Formats: sequence, C-alpha cells, structure tokens
Amino acid sequence: MKKLHYAWVICAVSVVLYLCNVGLCSNILAAYLPYIEATGISDSTGSAILSVRCLFSFLSMFAVGVLYRRFSIRTGLLIASLFGIASALVCAVGGSPAVYFAGAALGGVAYGAGGAFPVSLLVSRWFRSRKGLALGISAAGSSLSTMLFSAPVTVLIEKHSLRTAFLTQAAFMSVCCAVCWLLLRDDPAQKGLAPYESSSEALKKNIREVHTELPGSVIWLLGFMMLLNGGVSLSFSGHISVLAKSCGYTAAAAAAVLSFFSLVTALAKFLSGGITDRLGTKRSTAGLIIIFIAGCLCVIPMDGVSLVPCYASALFMGFGASVFNMGPALWAGDLAPKESYPKMVRWLQLFYNLGGIIFTVVPGFIAERSGEYKSSYMLFAFMMALSLFILLWTYRYSERTQS
Repeated sequence: MKKLHYAWVICAVSVVLYLCNVGLCSNILAAYLPYIEATGISDSTGSAILSVRCLFSFLSMFAVGVLYRRFSIRTGLLIASLFGIASALVCAVGGSPAVYFAGAALGGVAYGAGGAFPVSLLVSRWFRSRKGLALGISAAGSSLSTMLFSAPVTVLIEKHSLRTAFLTQAAFMSVCCAVCWLLLRDDPAQKGLAPYESSSEALKKNIREVHTELPGSVIWLLGFMMLLNGGVSLSFSGHISVLAKSCGYTAAAAAAVLSFFSLVTALAKFLSGGITDRLGTKRSTAGLIIIFIAGCLCVIPMDGVSLVPCYASALFMGFGASVFNMGPALWAGDLAPKESYPKMVRWLQLFYNLGGIIFTVVPGFIAERSGEYKSSYMLFAFMMALSLFILLWTYRYSERTQS
C-alpha cells in the first residue's frame, strides 16, 4: 500500500487553521452577535464589532510580509493563532463595547495573518500538483466552523453564559494550536521529501511556469479586480437572509435557504479544487465566476411565493463562491514568478480585504433608499463580470509575454 505523502497532513493542518483563525475568529461571530446585543449593546454597535474585525484583518495584511520573512511559517502561524485565542479570552470578559471591540481587533489579526496568506505559502511549497484540491480542502475549514459550532455555541450560551462559550472556544483553539505546532513543517525538505506531485499527465500539463514579472500597471489592475472580488465576497452571503425576507419570504424559509447555501458552499470547496486541477486555473475559475453571476441573476424572479429561485440562487452562488477562496492563491501562482509568489498573494489579499471594508455597507445603503436588496445582487453580478474580464485579459497578456 502506497504511503500517504506528508503534504496531505499539511493540508489537514491547513483545514484546522482555517477553522480556527478564519471560522472561529470571524464566521462564528454571527452566532454570538444576537446574544452580545442582548446584553444591552445596540444594533449599530453590534455591526461596528464586525467592522472592527474587517478593519484589523485589512491592517494585518501590511504586517504579514514582515512576519513571515522574519519568522518561519510555523512560528508565524503560532503567533497568529495566539491572537485568535486571545480574542476569545478577551471576549469572555465581556461587559462593554470596548471589550468586544478589542476581541474583534485581535480576531481580525488572527484572520489576516493566520488564514489564506500562510496557507497559500504552505500549499505552494508542499504541492507541485493538486494545488487546487489542497486549497479547496483547506478553505472548507472556514465553512465547517459554522456548520459544526453554531449549534454548540448557542447551547452553551443559553444553558450557561456567553463567558462559558468563549472560554470553551479558547480551550478548543488552544488544543488545535498545539496540534498544528507539532505537525507543521515549513518545507518538504525538513521531512526529507520532495513536494507532492501527481503521476497523472492530465494534471501535469496544467502546471504553468512563469518567468517574467507583470508590469506595475497590470499589477494595479489586478488589485482593482481583487477589490471587486472582496467587495462581493464579503457582502453577498451576509445579506442572503434579508434578501429573502425583503422579497416576502418567511423567516423560516430564509433560514432554510441560508442553511442550504452553507451546505453547498462547504461541498463546493472540496469539489471545485479537483475540477480546477483538471481544467486549469483560468478555465475553471472563469466557469465559477459565470456560475456565481448566474446565481445573482436568479434573485430577479424571487416573489415571496415560489422557493425555486431562492434555492437556485443559493445553489449557483454557493458553488461559484468557492472561487473567492481558491482564486487568489492560484492566480498568483499562474501570473507571478515563483520568487514573487508571496508578494503577489499578499497584494491580492490586501485589496480583497479592502474591498470588503468598502462594499459591506453598500447593500444596506441601497436598501434604505429602495426598500429592496435585489439591486445589490445586480451590482454584484456586474462587479464579477468586470472582474472576469480583467482576469481573462491579464491571463492573455501574461501568456503573450511568456511566449
């Protein structure tokens, strides 16, 4: 029986890192927020807690380059994970908005410094092929956090207290941090191995070698593309429930559609990675963006009666949204020389987070003036169509330059 390559252990560790530093430091806040607001904190302050998390996630991107140049990936991830544990411990103190703002800031640092950027570096070092699959499996950790921990968090809060839930989360994250520290290795050479490489010729032919740097104007254009991506990615899912309610559906129907969306998103991250390895990054990610746009357009016939357009939009957007998790790391690998890969990933993630800060308030702003959320999803469709155009043009430019 063929021995499992240690790269897949690194992939499993990456799942845990996404689960803790992304899921439990960000996504799970949706489960906590109603109970935090019930302590006497206003709705606007509750929203501000999420904004603080986004802001510090963005600011941390300016420091990750220095962090991972000064320290090994293993040590850098330990530092980032400790910020995540500290976030839960600070929130356990509770009692005032300032405490929750501090916890959100610490969680934002863990999200920015301990999530997509270091995992992309690990996958690029440990996988010669199957990178899409490895990134998709890793990113699924953030969805698993919501699926696995929303119900236990609710039970802990209702039967005990907010403090108990946050302390339990901190304990769980501490155990995960210790396990990741023991198993992580920066490079295959530290285990006497070469990077994982599939024997399949279909996968090998999709490995693209890049030797020429893109000019500054094109890199800035990619930054604008990621601004659009981040604006859509960090806005659309948080408004699915209010979209359904604004169209006349019941709260129960909206919750069911949101649960279906979460399930599709988790499965898509597993499936789309393998598809990307087979078809190549350009074709597969273009397909995912088109599927996502189709999901946005499915909101047009939502009428408060038929649930078909609701589930169709959740299905297409949920599957297409996997491009937001895998895309930046894969695009950087296709468009930047190997030595510039970390810099390119950081650049793309920086604009991705900036887009979230700028656009997360846009759907609410539109709804206050129009009374509906459909227009926001039409805007998302346009933004992703423009993003796709920029991406395909950049690939064409890069391919001409290499040839």
